[in-house]
Amino acid sequence: MNTSPKLLVLKLFLDQLGVSDDIATVGDRKRVQKAVYLGQVAGADLGYRFSWYLMGPYSPGLTEDYFELDTKRDLVREAGTGKVLHPQYVLALRAIKPLLDPPEDIPLRQEQWLELLASYHYLRRVSKLQDSQAVDVLANKKPALVHFVDHARNAIDRNPALGTPG
Repeated sequence: MNTSPKLLVLKLFLDQLGVSDDIATVGDRKRVQKAVYLGQVAGADLGYRFSWYLMGPYSPGLTEDYFELDTKRDLVREAGTGKVLHPQYVLALRAIKPLLDPPEDIPLRQEQWLELLASYHYLRRVSKLQDSQAVDVLANKKPALVHFVDHARNAIDRNPALGTPG
């Protein structure tokens, strides 16, 4: 059984971010989706295309790949021994890695925080909504997260790798 270079790069990408490739729960899968979205926005583009879905930015292609990665985990790990990401990707991912964990004063799990960050960014940058419109969408679609939107906005605005949305 062979492993594709794309799966190897996905594994190295997640490892660089310190994000587990475990996809046992919806929260795990959400964490992978949002981390890859943010990593791509920061400049480490793996070619996944995202659209808006129930939990924010979502890529069906990424879903296929992380399920395949799950079934070939040992092969991919073995194939990745001694391999590293392109230095440009490493720099891009290092730039956003501090954003991946919620601030200490924010009572959200990592996957919720990433959902908020990625969703706000997507609404502003991709959907090109004004700030107030993006907040309205979040209030409607993610009422449990919208209370923390100011923290997400500030985190994104302070991180030059993500640029100012909109």
